[in-house]
Amino acid sequence: MKDSQVIVRARRGEETAFAELLRRYRAPIFNLCLRMLKNPEDAQDVAQDVFIKVFSMLERYDERYAFRSWLFKIAANQCIDFIRKNRVKMLRLDEPVQFRGEEIERELPDRNPLPDELLHSDELHRILQEVIDELPPHYRVMIVLRHQEQLSYEEIATMLDLPLGTVKARIHRARALMKNKLQRRRGRPDLLH
Repeated sequence: MKDSQVIVRARRGEETAFAELLRRYRAPIFNLCLRMLKNPEDAQDVAQDVFIKVFSMLERYDERYAFRSWLFKIAANQCIDFIRKNRVKMLRLDEPVQFRGEEIERELPDRNPLPDELLHSDELHRILQEVIDELPPHYRVMIVLRHQEQLSYEEIATMLDLPLGTVKARIHRARALMKNKLQRRRGRPDLLH
């Protein structure tokens, strides 16, 4: 049965239709939330909020667009809102510390792996994921949707209700930020090639 048929039934209040939509999309929405939030409990809570919101707004869904895109747009926005609300104030490590009237430069041990260790694919994956996690939410969602969810630029534009040019620009900027972060962290400009 197509999503559109299930949605018609759900709009009539049929519980089995709601259950079917939940069955189809629970895992993909949880996975998106988990990739964005990095915490299973937070991802579960936000995913639950997504479905509550979707079911309460089902009458507003425009059938000209794919339901999946509409659902992912809501999930992405919920994740971004959650990140913004729960943002922890970060301490800048490049600012000097004041100690007894003097400015002291911070010195931290370099815990980066040796260059030959970077050749291991799981290490590279971990590093890339850390860099993705450091991106601002509006760039992170672009990378997650494009490279982890394998959505096209057009699908992302539709899902997030953004112009196609904006999506392309944000993905380009997110990649540039990632490349810059990788180069600074590892001194290896060739990591993304």
